[in-house]
Amino acid sequence: MIDRKLDEFLPTRRQPAPVLETADDRDVLRARGAAAAIDLFVCYVLIELPLIYLASVAFGGAYEALGGYAVVLSLLALLPIFATYSFLCEWRYGRTPGKVNRGLLVVMADGSPCTYRASAVRNLFRYVDLLGVPPLVVGLVAALASDGRRLGDRAAGTVVVRSTVPTDSDAAVSADLDASAAARAGERREK
Repeated sequence: MIDRKLDEFLPTRRQPAPVLETADDRDVLRARGAAAAIDLFVCYVLIELPLIYLASVAFGGAYEALGGYAVVLSLLALLPIFATYSFLCEWRYGRTPGKVNRGLLVVMADGSPCTYRASAVRNLFRYVDLLGVPPLVVGLVAALASDGRRLGDRAAGTVVVRSTVPTDSDAAVSADLDASAAARAGERREK
């Protein structure tokens, strides 16, 4: 039971086949927002909260002196944690756990796997996306753009698309594709 639930979130080295035609689909844009929310939750709960706890234990007096500023500092620290997490997942697997759950994949514009450089560029541009501009405005601009790519995607030459997988897991393994429960669930949702 728990393996099936984890399959809905854990990326694998075997990437599903990208559907490049879905790059400008409005549903992909909504799914990207949901994937980002899942990934922010994962970053905060599984990475940052344990670090905050360790800091509060190790530096109890200094941590207590911060008072309400501790929350602000933790939210400011979330962006570099999120950017690093996204960079590593997209470089190694082509997707984050949130993107796995939503059936999305980051690939180069020609459909090839996302490279180290492209993942670094697209995630460094998260800082540019957020400089002085509320994230909702950035999302709106990306939604209105004809191809649905954010500034980081344009600079890196990447695109976020839906992924497809065969329903037969033996065929997926022989074709070196992802046959996780999340990928199969995504196929069922599309039908």
